Amino acid sequence: MRILHIISGLGVGGAETLLYRLVQMSHAARAQHLVVSMSSVGIMGAKLQALGVEVRALGMGNGVPEPLLVRRLVGWIVDYAPDVVQTWMYHADLIGGFAAHLAKRTLSGRSPASGRFGVFWAIHQSEYPVFRSEPKLSVVALSCAVSSSRIPDVIICCAETARANHVRGGYSASRMHVIHNGFDVELFRPRRDARSDLRRLLGIGEDVPVVGIVGRYHAVKDYDNFIAAIGRVHREMPACRFVMIGHELVSENRALQQLLRDAGVTDVCHLVGPRDDVDALVPGFDVFCLSSRSEGFPTVIGEAMACGVPCVATDVGDTAVLIGDTGRVVPARNAQALASGLLSVLSLPFDERRKLGALARERIVSVYSIESTWQKYERVYAAVKEGAWTCAELRAS
Repeated sequence: MRILHIISGLGVGGAETLLYRLVQMSHAARAQHLVVSMSSVGIMGAKLQALGVEVRALGMGNGVPEPLLVRRLVGWIVDYAPDVVQTWMYHADLIGGFAAHLAKRTLSGRSPASGRFGVFWAIHQSEYPVFRSEPKLSVVALSCAVSSSRIPDVIICCAETARANHVRGGYSASRMHVIHNGFDVELFRPRRDARSDLRRLLGIGEDVPVVGIVGRYHAVKDYDNFIAAIGRVHREMPACRFVMIGHELVSENRALQQLLRDAGVTDVCHLVGPRDDVDALVPGFDVFCLSSRSEGFPTVIGEAMACGVPCVATDVGDTAVLIGDTGRVVPARNAQALASGLLSVLSLPFDERRKLGALARERIVSVYSIESTWQKYERVYAAVKEGAWTCAELRAS
């Protein structure tokens, strides 16, 4: 199977990580992949190239799409003659979907069979963009909604909440299909020395409890909520330390530093910025926290669970579905509830907390491995190729 992926960019994010893992799982043995970034190669693009996968950068900016670049994308699709075109996120869905539509017409003129490839969109956020807060993105999403009954064969959503919200936003319900993200349970796993290694890195004692969070500094991640919550935790458990990993989670971020000062946690918070060894750091946490106001199916929660770390998270997207009864799920935008959830897990005896983490890993391994996710993608691709493309048929298969 020849699969051409089109994605808005290849920085570090949930959709980009899932793309990388699906390609890693299936490359060479079961599928051939060509990955096109509409912007630049990025960190994940370099990782894909290290697998031996061809990655191309279209060099498109953030403004109105340049016709010559769209034409180039159409040419790449025609030359590759794929079985599947899989686009990722709104901009790639819209522009990549349009390019795939034009490429189909060109290929069909040469040979009817070659123009019958499937076109698949991917939605990786639960909330439908609102014009008031995200005007440009909302226009792109609306354009996708208008064309959703004509261009894609199937729209793959990462969460049930994502599907429902986008149907309410005007997306074609008959094209929507949910496949939850999968996780690399070999990379993300408990590590015997992780606890001591992390504390040595931070310069703290072996028995000091640590709460960790991973994610870029962005309004949707709601670090205001996280910092307000850990301020409350600090007052109850002064010995606890907090680790923040991600883009712009650094001491040079003045807005972040002001939040920490206001909450009185500057001295107990470790800002380590983006890291390429998250899989080695997360197993050293006592508790993992997600404070977001919006998610689809949060990758960081699944990774922490696979590491054997119990999670406390806001009830956004399908987070509650993912965690099950292996952690705590609290209302979003409620610092008191988030603090209470963190304290309830931190207060557990060490052995009980470790058992909760073991249950979390067991849940990921048995239900949400990357291999099972790839099998679901593969089944959907095959069903469209065979003509059984309706979502009702896919769900029944």
